[in-house]
Amino acid sequence: MMGGVVVVGVRPGGVGEGVVVVDDHDVAGPASDPTGQLWVVATLGRLAGQGLLERRADSTDPEAVAGQRLLIAAGLLNADPFGPSERLRSLLPAGAPLASIHGFVRELLAMLSRYAEGAAPGWAETDPELIRSRGAASGTVVLSILDRCRRYLPGLAERLETPGAAFLDVGTGAAGAVIALCRAHTGLRAVGVDISAPMVTEARVQVAAAGLGDRAEIREQSVAAIEDVDAFDLLWVPQAFLPESVLAEALPRLHRAARRGAALVMAISTNSDTGVSGAVTDLRNLMTGGGTLSPQAAATMLQAAGFSEVEIVVLPAGTVMVAHR
Repeated sequence: MMGGVVVVGVRPGGVGEGVVVVDDHDVAGPASDPTGQLWVVATLGRLAGQGLLERRADSTDPEAVAGQRLLIAAGLLNADPFGPSERLRSLLPAGAPLASIHGFVRELLAMLSRYAEGAAPGWAETDPELIRSRGAASGTVVLSILDRCRRYLPGLAERLETPGAAFLDVGTGAAGAVIALCRAHTGLRAVGVDISAPMVTEARVQVAAAGLGDRAEIREQSVAAIEDVDAFDLLWVPQAFLPESVLAEALPRLHRAARRGAALVMAISTNSDTGVSGAVTDLRNLMTGGGTLSPQAAATMLQAAGFSEVEIVVLPAGTVMVAHR
């Protein structure tokens, strides 16, 4: 019997930005009805947007009361004391607030709608609000991943403080990682690339609003077309959004763009699940754009492109590859 769907947040295999994770392990609640599962997902997004995952709804709001009852039945909320269950909290990416689930759910439902209509794979969001929402969360997530990987990145923090240090954000979206890294390292320069015109437009707006126009450049460009040489000290690559053919073409260019001793951090979309859960994960990974990639295959691709010191780092929210030039 299929369990109730649980939306948990972003997995760093995404997107300089991560992807929404759906977990269908058994929980109490609407188990066998697919429409019931969709109601669980939608309710989680609605209540997150209303700030009602941590406080009880007012009795005068029957829709919110019914929604909380559903999430309690699904194992996402505790009834007494009221609040998010440990399961929900443990599956959130480090640093991501509960409120961010609202944007993740809206994005997921939009993706499912495009899929149902026959859309091609790839993160094709055009809604500025959703692009901004993803960007707001992505900076925190990328910083958290870098912190958790610090034992594999010796001297990186100091290197990013040196004059002339530069960061490359592949698939920049709303430039959340660009802004977060530039704020964390006050002399750092950054380049964000994305093939989506709406995302590039929003990224430029966000960079200007952050007062970083003189330190951050946003390009409408494919990572497979990068021509920089010896330019970057840190490169962030979200495999989740890059088809394997694009990634294979891009990695040698990224190796050329990296300075000697530079670090590349690549979040990947893996899949160790079986049954329905495994099939859902493979389909979701495919529709996000990059498909499922094993750590071993990722390591082989990085080494073939010339990177060395390749490490597989398994984090609570996903798997990350760390490599150096």
